[in-house]
Amino acid sequence: MQVYAQARLVFHYALPVGVFAYCYGRIFHIIRRQSKVVTGQARATTTSRDQVQQQQQQTTGAGATAEAKLSRMELNVIKTMIAVIVCFIACWSVFTFANLLILLKASIAQSVTYLQHM
Repeated sequence: MQVYAQARLVFHYALPVGVFAYCYGRIFHIIRRQSKVVTGQARATTTSRDQVQQQQQQTTGAGATAEAKLSRMELNVIKTMIAVIVCFIACWSVFTFANLLILLKASIAQSVTYLQHM
């Protein structure tokens, strides 16, 4: 019974949260890398001196470079990742805490039984 409860805890809760975090982390990393490539190409294709100066004034006036800011797509990925993980944890927490209580109750019962036989 205790091994089954431990397996449920790992396979129904810890493993999915880890997979979510890993997958969304990889997605975010790829989007971040692609956005840097796209912004670098956009800067390279700008040939007008006035446009370059205007871009420099905008970035220095804002106090941060364009690469330091998160794009709209990156923010959407982060929001989605947080929403999915929070919803999963909220939905499965009840079952997980019940499972933990079963584990604790079983381990306490085994300890009491062991102490009674001494």
